Formats: sequence, structure tokens, C-alpha cells
Amino acid sequence: MSGINDHKGYDMEDAAFREVEQRQLKELRAKLDSQRASTAQTAAKEAHWMRCPKCGGQMAEQSLEGVMIDKCTACGGIYFDAGEVELLLKADRGHAGILGKLFGR
Repeated sequence: MSGINDHKGYDMEDAAFREVEQRQLKELRAKLDSQRASTAQTAAKEAHWMRCPKCGGQMAEQSLEGVMIDKCTACGGIYFDAGEVELLLKADRGHAGILGKLFGR
């Protein structure tokens, strides 16, 4: 027999609302965590982008035999991206002195 104080229907409705709210909170947390990770990754890239790994100075791109190399404006260090050395060596075949051009001699 159901009494006047029987609230099972309301309890089930509250539980359903709680489930929906929990799911929405979980989705919102995941979205915010993803945004935070993306922001942190972007900030880390900006802090190190075109910075010399040796001294931290600003790097500048410089053309050498049609290949863009990175040269530190502070210490003069020269750094290559993947495949750039191979391109320079191909361009050097038949010519002497790529290292002299590279180091300004």
C-alpha cells in the first residue's frame, strides 16, 4: 500500500537529473583539460621556438645553397632541420668549400 509520504517517484527523478549533471560535468572537465593541455603545449612551443639550444639566443633563418638553415645571432651556432644536411651535401657535389661557406670563410 502506498502511503502519503512515499517519494519513490521523486527519488528516481532526482537520480536521473543527478546522472545527467554528472555526465555533463565530466564532459566539461574533459573539454577544459584538453584546452589546458593545448594552451600549455602552445606556450612551451612559443618559449622555445627559434631559440638556440646552446645559449638560448634568437635564431635567424639564412639561405645557403638554396637551403634555409638556422643560425644563432648570439653565439653563431648553426643548426639543421631534418634533411637539410643531405640537401647541402647534394648541392656540394662538384663544388668545393661548402664548409667554408657555412662558417663564413
